[in-house]
Amino acid sequence: MNTSSAPNSGAQRSAPSSVSAEAPARPNASEGEKSNPNATTNSESAESSEEMTTEEAKKEETPPTRGGGNGLRAGVLAKQGATSVEVLRSQIYTGSAQLKLFGIIEAQEKATITASSNATVTAIHVFEGQQVEANTLLATLTDTSITEALEQKQSALVELDARQRNEALKYENDKATLAIEKELLRIAKNSVDRFTSLNSQQLSSGSDYESALRSYQTQLLSVQNRELTIAQYPDQQKQAQAQRNSLLSQIKQSQELTDNLTPTSDFSGFVAKLSLNLGQKLRSGDAIAELYNPESLALYVRVPQRYRLDTLDLTTITAQDKNGNNWVAQSIRPINESGAQRITFVPETTLANAALPGTHQSLTLLYPVQSAAVEVPITAVYDQQRLYLFDKGTIKAINVELVGQTEQGFLVSAPELNNNATMIITTRIKNPVTGMAVSLVRQPGERS
Repeated sequence: MNTSSAPNSGAQRSAPSSVSAEAPARPNASEGEKSNPNATTNSESAESSEEMTTEEAKKEETPPTRGGGNGLRAGVLAKQGATSVEVLRSQIYTGSAQLKLFGIIEAQEKATITASSNATVTAIHVFEGQQVEANTLLATLTDTSITEALEQKQSALVELDARQRNEALKYENDKATLAIEKELLRIAKNSVDRFTSLNSQQLSSGSDYESALRSYQTQLLSVQNRELTIAQYPDQQKQAQAQRNSLLSQIKQSQELTDNLTPTSDFSGFVAKLSLNLGQKLRSGDAIAELYNPESLALYVRVPQRYRLDTLDLTTITAQDKNGNNWVAQSIRPINESGAQRITFVPETTLANAALPGTHQSLTLLYPVQSAAVEVPITAVYDQQRLYLFDKGTIKAINVELVGQTEQGFLVSAPELNNNATMIITTRIKNPVTGMAVSLVRQPGERS
């Protein structure tokens, strides 16, 4: 009994499984479901898995798009969400352009007082920033070698002048003595002639004749020496004068060195800098003080090359510093290797409280706009040469020329901006790319 009943039991268990596996037998599955609830659950899970796999396959076959079309918004850009942006309608700017820059103040008339020789500072009579008149004593220096050399040369000049005076007196005396000696020569000559006549008549001795002849020759030699001395006097005077001129030149040089030991201001102005201390030993050429004329102050400003102000009339370029002082353009240098233009400004009026030369000054430079330009906020300009326009839900990059600045931002110029319908994106976008999808926060001119 047990042997025959086992096969029948096995046949009964396998029947529901075969029915549920065959699709045509699906209507009879309720019986198996009643006898085996777990079989129903497994079947539903299998069907659900097949449906999910089919949906995923459809999604992979059909790539997603946003906004329709297969243009620049398709692909990777289309997968990104639209960025909210604000825009500004293009409108031609009618005011003046401005630039916020820094300049350096320098004096066009200035002087640096230096030591002309080695010396020691023994007194300082001024201070930095002090206003001084011309020939104001700045300091006192000491150098004994210079003063001693001056005294020696001055003594030599006194000695030479005394010698010249003595020579002049001797010259006058020689001229007077020469007249006497010539008279004595004439007498001696007559004596010789007389003794010659007497000797020929044998009325005198030979010794008397010889004595008269010696007296004559001695007197003749004296006259000749006196005449030579008188003839040499003009040349001696020329030599003495040359020596005197040489001494005067040396004295002048020594006097200048001595005067430089008491340096003074060359003109009326201000002491910009003092470069010495009490007891300091200066060497020749060391700076003592720097002076400048406040009426010659100028402001030198470097302007970037892209602002081509060299094409403007200088009278149209002005500047105002942080103290409210107005400056006018005096000259402009062409663009150089550094890629900048240097403009020289001078005060419109005399400055009441002028800054010292070498001081950096912030200023606002004003000038007319040469071409049609649009004012945009700083956030709208990228790399100072590009901005983005709103174009049918996407952005479009254009190159612009930066022509100036305003209180609110930049002044830019481009052919695309001449149309008032052009909408400029003012929101700063991270990593903007032409074709990026954007949406407007509000329409241009609409209040928030």
